[in-house]
Amino acid sequence: MKIVMVHPHDIYHDLEPWTVRITYLAQELIRAGHEIKLFYHLYNLPEDGEQTEPKQKFPFETIPLSRHPLSIFHNTGQLEKFAWWADIVHFQKCSAYAALPAIAAAFYQGRPVHYDWDDWEQAIFEHDNNNPVAAWLYFQQMEKHLLKLADTVSVASTGLKDLCEKLKFPAARTFLIPVGADLEVFSPEISGAAVRKQYGWRKKLVIYQGQICGANYVYLFIKAARIILNKRADVDFVIVGGGDKLKDAKDLACRLEITKGLTFTDKVPHEMVPQFIAAADVAVACFEDNQQVRCKSPLKVKEYMASGKAIVASRVGDLPEMLDGCGLLVEPENHDEIAAAIEQLLDDDNKRKLLGTKARARAERLYCWSRSAETLVAAYHKAIEIHHGL
Repeated sequence: MKIVMVHPHDIYHDLEPWTVRITYLAQELIRAGHEIKLFYHLYNLPEDGEQTEPKQKFPFETIPLSRHPLSIFHNTGQLEKFAWWADIVHFQKCSAYAALPAIAAAFYQGRPVHYDWDDWEQAIFEHDNNNPVAAWLYFQQMEKHLLKLADTVSVASTGLKDLCEKLKFPAARTFLIPVGADLEVFSPEISGAAVRKQYGWRKKLVIYQGQICGANYVYLFIKAARIILNKRADVDFVIVGGGDKLKDAKDLACRLEITKGLTFTDKVPHEMVPQFIAAADVAVACFEDNQQVRCKSPLKVKEYMASGKAIVASRVGDLPEMLDGCGLLVEPENHDEIAAAIEQLLDDDNKRKLLGTKARARAERLYCWSRSAETLVAAYHKAIEIHHGL
């Protein structure tokens, strides 16, 4: 199958790590014998007259586009040149500057359209900006009406699947594809010794990994760390990741006077993340209970699982299903419960090992990208069948 994939963000920029969903899926599709041309949108807009040379780091062709609003017509023309080649056009997320050109190009060339809906963008925007009017205009309307233009839709969570049903999108054309993990890159066989030595960590280590930006709940981890650090000296904590809210997180740690026991790495190369997770004894994924979290499929949890880690996570959204029997669940927004669960695991070596083994086995069975790609191919076939009236 020949597939044009369109992503609204920059797959080569380290401040947009959420692009890994589409690149992992594309790589699995390539392994299965399909052909891919992936269009991405540059984080930094090129200067007038500046030519952007495409990067080719992946085993499929990648083509840069501008995300400037005035580029929408140029981008439509660029995509139309390739849509004739494709059997299907796939776009991710509801960003108008990417989704509309993808749909228009597919329409002009008579190709079916697949929409990959991986986050409830309206809820994220409302949470971060407290602007319901802009959220309604730019996200709610896009997410609602894009469903009318797509032949099939993949969703990353049961929350989004329920939302599709509420918006009257047919269940037979909706495919649940949660994020997965690279089972080779994230593995219990990876060693964390090098980063432990680099940072001088000789105690038990608790990790929080992820982008420190809007819709982020690292403050819960920091408050849980204070509870533990105030009563024991045999634990180190680390926050792995950067982002525009990193300074706020560091300021909170300073106010709580726990900077000696808590390390901020800032952003690290993606290829180093498995080593940091491997170095940890306990991995934490803490969240609030809100609309956007209920519709998430957290990547960090799948990577913790693939790494064979004992996990503490908030009981919200799909997390109880993800961690069924292989992690400790706590009430969302409750840093006291987070601290208690962390301590329970720190003090029970056998339980940590058992949960880590179960987590890896569950990742292998349910949450790997190859399985996700298989479901995506089924969605493509359904889209082609519907579009051509087969």
